[in-house]
Amino acid sequence: MSITKWPSRLVLGIGVVLIVFACLHRFDVFGKMRSVKTDVSSMLTEAINIAELSTAEFQYRGIAEAYANEEKTKVKCRICYSAIVKAGIDMKDVKILGDDKNNKTLTLSLPPINLKVTIIDEESMATLPSDADIRINEMLICCEKDVEREARQSSELMDTAQRNLKATIEGLAFPILKPKGYSIIWA
Repeated sequence: MSITKWPSRLVLGIGVVLIVFACLHRFDVFGKMRSVKTDVSSMLTEAINIAELSTAEFQYRGIAEAYANEEKTKVKCRICYSAIVKAGIDMKDVKILGDDKNNKTLTLSLPPINLKVTIIDEESMATLPSDADIRINEMLICCEKDVEREARQSSELMDTAQRNLKATIEGLAFPILKPKGYSIIWA
């Protein structure tokens, strides 16, 4: 063996030993990967990390009253309008209240449902009487308040939104929770 090949073989040998040592460090002696502690709560938080989730939608055709005075005793006009109401939440507001590792359950709390109102067609709004002195901006505000009040009073819309919201979160969480044997409890 020549003297010039000896240092390169030594460097190569040390490199192989380091690679073997790194592999043994990464895997335990039996070739099994070291178990990494996973926090189911943080995994679920990442899974449902979408900004806004609409879980129910309904179309509404209504008549709003615009008042001529602050006391709302004299009606200036009535406004016929069409609107779409979407019910949903901001997913970052879903709270994980508890992670029971013994019973393998996560307790979640949902925020109040938000309503987003869209007046379908401003130009199709009509006033009664037709010559009422009211600006379009005032009409829109009046209609949005009316449809939001109606939607909040609709137990069907709110119940549907709540059921769909829970089903959506459970669907998003299923791939994470099921393999670990976890289930969701709603607070």
